[in-house]
Parts: sequence; C-alpha cells; structure tokens
Amino acid sequence: MTKNLGSLYIVSTPIGNLNDITFRAIEVLNKVHICASEDTRISGVLFKKYNISTKLSSYHKFSEKSKVNKFVDLLKSGKDVALISDAGTPLISDPGHFLVEAAIQNQIRIIPIPGPTSVITALSVSGFKLDNFTFYGFFPRKSKERKVLLKKILASSGPSVLFESGRRLEKLFDFLSEELKPDCRILVARELTKLHETLYRSELYKIKEILLNSEFGLKGEFVIIIDGYEKKSEDILIEEEKRVLKILMEKLDRKLALQLASEILKKNRNEIYKIKMDC
Repeated sequence: MTKNLGSLYIVSTPIGNLNDITFRAIEVLNKVHICASEDTRISGVLFKKYNISTKLSSYHKFSEKSKVNKFVDLLKSGKDVALISDAGTPLISDPGHFLVEAAIQNQIRIIPIPGPTSVITALSVSGFKLDNFTFYGFFPRKSKERKVLLKKILASSGPSVLFESGRRLEKLFDFLSEELKPDCRILVARELTKLHETLYRSELYKIKEILLNSEFGLKGEFVIIIDGYEKKSEDILIEEEKRVLKILMEKLDRKLALQLASEILKKNRNEIYKIKMDC
C-alpha cells in the first residue's frame, strides 16, 4: 500500500437497538474525515446519540456509482473514510460494492469494523443446524428468477436466509408453497433487536396464517430462514435416475435413450416417462 493513502473503514452499525454498537465503531466514526451513509437522516440519529461530529455524506443505491470518485479522491489525498449502511453490516444487500472495488483497484487499505448483521442474528436463534447456510438477500421479483431460487432452496442441505418487506411477505409464502414441502420448518424474525422484536417458528403451511393473525400483522422488517432439506435415500436414488436419463437423452436419439434407460434402471416405459417429465 502507498504510505500517504487514507484508509476505507467498513463499519457495522446497530440493526435496531442503538446500544448494539462497538466501542471500536464509535472510535472509528469519530476519527475519520467523512462518513459515507446510506441515509444521513437515519445515521444522524445514531451520531447524535453518541455525540459523533464527523460529517455525513449521502451514499445510496442511486448515487453509489456517481460518488465513487469523490470518496476515492479523498482517500488518495490521505483522508480516512468510513462506510456505513442504515443498519447492520455494509454491503449485505446494501450499497458499497463499487466503492470497495475502487479502493482495491487503487491499492487503498480497507479495514472491516465488525458488528451486527441481521442474517447471523436470526440464524443464531433459529434452532436449525448451522454447519452451512446460504443467504439469498431479497426474494426476486421476476418469475424466472424466483423459480431458479426456489429450486436452489429445495436442494439445499443447510438453512436458506431471505430478506423481505412486510407488504410482500404474504406473496413470498405463496411462492414458497409452490415448490417447497408444506411441513418444512421456517423461522420468521420480525424487527430484530427493536422494541417489538418477535420470532415466529412453524411449518410452511401454517406460517402465513400465524403472521396474519399476530399482534403486529405484516408490519416491519423480516428475516426468513427456511430449514435445510435432509435428503432421504429414496430422494438420492431418484436424482441419480434423473441424471442417468438426462445423459442418455443428450447423447442418443429419444427412442434409444428411453429404451436403454428402461434396461439400466430396471423400470417400465411409463416409469421412465415420469422420470423424464421431472427432469
């Protein structure tokens, strides 16, 4: 790294409860030249509580590309810059990628200041096995992308984590019900660390009704965790049969492929057609 360059600090801030901030985060936010903030009004509340006088500069998804050069120039001049989001750890479904990428290209030192993230917070109270998990961010709006994601969730051995707003939550459960098993376990975490924090644990087929009839309904911000799908031996066998048939269909003409598949898998023609329909 060049000696005279400033440092870019990626600072985690509370996801709800303003007391969930580290001493180090406050120290860094006080000492940097400027702080890039997703919404200066929201960040201003945090800064006021902790008497942080550092200047806030708006940096959101609509301006992150156009403002990258401004912050990179400051860093090149030797000024330290902090990046924060409205809540939690920056860049997790929040702006910041372009700035971090530009800092790397310019050999600027990037320093993480760890702290809260709603993803890990929700997982920690899920009760699900956490040897592995996948975070998908906000549920896609496009039909094709939704179908691809739902198939990934269905094939996942570990929990799948999603973000969703209250106004779209009901539709999310409808989409999940199209592909996932009705008895799959779900945790819905609402307003984590805030005054009305609530955790809802149930199976998919019951969860929508539970939330609709709850005290707060669908108001607030939600983290949804879908438990991993533990494959049984018969599921593994079906997947292998699909794999074999797919290879034969790609290499041979349709009639011969189906004939060989019937002999290899020891299934009649109707059973082979059923496997083909599911491929």
